[in-house]
Amino acid sequence: MTRPRKAILAVLERTRHPMSASEIHTYLKREKTSVDLVTVYRTLSMFKQLGIVSRIEFQEGQFRYELCHGREHHHHIRCRGCGCIADLMLCPLKKVMALVERETRFLVEDHSLEFIGWCPQCR
Repeated sequence: MTRPRKAILAVLERTRHPMSASEIHTYLKREKTSVDLVTVYRTLSMFKQLGIVSRIEFQEGQFRYELCHGREHHHHIRCRGCGCIADLMLCPLKKVMALVERETRFLVEDHSLEFIGWCPQCR
């Protein structure tokens, strides 16, 4: 495990919300940790392949990443105003997934569900 990989992993461990590669890069720069943006992207891609992080795509034109370890499957809600993201520690799609598998004969490996709204501060 290289120093940049450890630093990126440490950032993800300290945060409770999904972060973009550029947010991670900015965080590292503030901590005076020298890791270029390309390394952040490559590391996140490798972490995704290894199952260390999950990649989330909100309707904002970028991917966000969060650690998988120690976290149950969940979804998110994002504020249209300030962009804050909250975890929804529930999944109402289990029955829907079973229906999709029955109807299509596909084996569903994953799914995503995004809620978008207004947080209490932005309403």
